[in-house]
Amino acid sequence: MPDARTILFTSAFVLGKHIRLTDAQWIHSRKRRELHNQLGRMRATLSEPDAVYYVLGEDSYHYYRFYPQTPVSSKYMLVITKHLDGEGFIITTFYARRISKPDKVLLYESLSQKPQ
Repeated sequence: MPDARTILFTSAFVLGKHIRLTDAQWIHSRKRRELHNQLGRMRATLSEPDAVYYVLGEDSYHYYRFYPQTPVSSKYMLVITKHLDGEGFIITTFYARRISKPDKVLLYESLSQKPQ
């Protein structure tokens, strides 16, 4: 049984927030078959995203990073987090065809890893 208190990683990421991934959150994410063995990419998406958006209606942060090869073709990995009292945690992760921008505020954008 997953333990919500067991932390797989925590680190300071691009917005200066510490974000953690617990065992329970990782098991939830791995329910998507394409996310098996993608823990390293989740961490890379948080540490070196192409873009980070804030979604006011959800009070969440969307970290995007493009990968030319994934288990489901070339896509963006999207890691959705919440930040509370200077700390953050991962809500969910999945691959997306594009960056969805409605109702989002751009907080960070990298020019180094744009899809071709």
